[in-house]
Amino acid sequence: MIDHAVSEATTARTAAPDAASSLSYAILLGGLLTIGAMLYIVVTTYSNLPFWDGWSQVEVAADGHSPFAPTWLWELHNEHRLVLPKLFLGVDLGFFGARQTFLLASIFVIQLLHWLLLSWSMWVLGAWRGALWRTGVGLAAFCLFCPPQWQNFVWGFQVCFVLPQLLATAAFVTLLLYWRESQSSAVKAPSRRFLVLSVLAALGASYSLASGNLLWPLLIAAAVYLRLRREAIQTFAMAGITSIAVYLYRYATPERHADPIASLRSPLILLKYCGIYLFNSWSHESLRGGEIVALIVLGVVMALQVRTIPKARASGPFTIQLVLTILFCAGTALITATGRSNFGIEQARASRYQTVALLFWCSLGLLLLGAAFSSHPRFRHSPFVLELCLLAIFLRGALLFQYPLHEAMEHNFQQSTVRAAILTGVHDREILGKLAEPQVESVLKAVAYLETNRLSSFSEPPAEELGKPLLSIFPTAAAGSCVGFLKAAKTIDSPDGPGVRLAGWAWDTRHKQPVSDIVVVSDGVITGLGAAGGVLPEAQQLYPEAHSSQLGFFAFLPKPRSQSVVDVYAIIGGDRPKACYFDGWRQQ
Repeated sequence: MIDHAVSEATTARTAAPDAASSLSYAILLGGLLTIGAMLYIVVTTYSNLPFWDGWSQVEVAADGHSPFAPTWLWELHNEHRLVLPKLFLGVDLGFFGARQTFLLASIFVIQLLHWLLLSWSMWVLGAWRGALWRTGVGLAAFCLFCPPQWQNFVWGFQVCFVLPQLLATAAFVTLLLYWRESQSSAVKAPSRRFLVLSVLAALGASYSLASGNLLWPLLIAAAVYLRLRREAIQTFAMAGITSIAVYLYRYATPERHADPIASLRSPLILLKYCGIYLFNSWSHESLRGGEIVALIVLGVVMALQVRTIPKARASGPFTIQLVLTILFCAGTALITATGRSNFGIEQARASRYQTVALLFWCSLGLLLLGAAFSSHPRFRHSPFVLELCLLAIFLRGALLFQYPLHEAMEHNFQQSTVRAAILTGVHDREILGKLAEPQVESVLKAVAYLETNRLSSFSEPPAEELGKPLLSIFPTAAAGSCVGFLKAAKTIDSPDGPGVRLAGWAWDTRHKQPVSDIVVVSDGVITGLGAAGGVLPEAQQLYPEAHSSQLGFFAFLPKPRSQSVVDVYAIIGGDRPKACYFDGWRQQ
């Protein structure tokens, strides 16, 4: 048995365990560093402004409804019933000023809880100890916090993408605790508490994202496979049938999405989509013919799973947990493909899908890890070899860290640009369209609600700087502390929010880093705000001494009077920011 033979197998080894034990600490450290890297992304790219679907609860409040109203909680969002995630959204709006901090903290805590639950189940259900447990914990940390899934950590709305995986693991773990208790000769009848917890976890996943409904057939099949009491099988069957029936009540397929039934008539497209969905964890860019490679890898993986399933019961409860998790993740990829394949298979590369894909690879890696540590003594070097492979994967992840970091920073720059437009009252449709195209009108109504109630960006310092003398907010920096150029000024003729959009580049020469913000000043008073840090490919040509390409900026100000002159300042420095003048502009 894989889980229960670990202690005997590891005792039989002589030289190999010492090497494997040493590497296990390095893998555990790599996992912890990955958590730190993701935390760095979350903190440095934080935006207090909702994004895309995250505006939904604000729009509901702007229409005069409660974000906790049962009708709103039950209302379909695309193909999902997001009852639990909408509660998180409502709490952020009602109790935390819609600043996204509660949501982003919740996402991080959910992943931490998932990591702790996986680590605990390795110890309790798998009987993993020593080097094996440390290696497994490090691998789980690496996968659950790997930066390619950055979207789910920096968009507050994405709590719906991390919650189902935690609840799925909880459902599987409690099911297996129930099974293990039923196998014990010291217990006359297993406690129903684990059965109830498993059902509740599955219900929570079902009403967090559509993929949660996959848990019911998996739990029922597992209950039959494990020969649980008829009471347990009937409980899962009745709860599952009832939950799915209620879920489908007045269900309607989203207009822009593919019909899931019709999609099944194109199995090759679905397989390609699933292959890229899962295989994208290994690449940061689209590779020619990548879907073919992905299909081959996916085929090999699923073939291994088919061979594992018949032996899973003899291998122990943790192995069963991993097999169930792999099937859940693969099923999630498949149902996503049936509804989204009409958007093109490249859509499967979306960062938000990586939370599921990385859990898939995590579970597969843990299966291989358990098998390596419990193998025959003549294969005593297999744990060492596998740990070397894991360290190589960790090293590759570190080398690729720059790509998700840059993507997250570019997203932050877009959010900061939108924030500047909103705070200055300049309704630049081209910029605002990045929030929630094509529902700009409903977003503008939500923005008015935020402004009236001083929520989100309207509750923090940049909003309070407008209309105040520059010197009352920032001291000025010495000449030469920054360099920059105003390249363009575009008049925004929106009837409900006219103004001017300024664009250019700036660099903090004193501290040799990108500037932190942009302010626009008229007659010594701050009249406009901007966002700095946009990536410019031509940065080296613009200013050869800059070691970063983040020189670009956008700034907004209400339309000034004819012939009036405005000054553009860069905000430089860290703890004690200063305003540094670098260019000006005259309204014609």
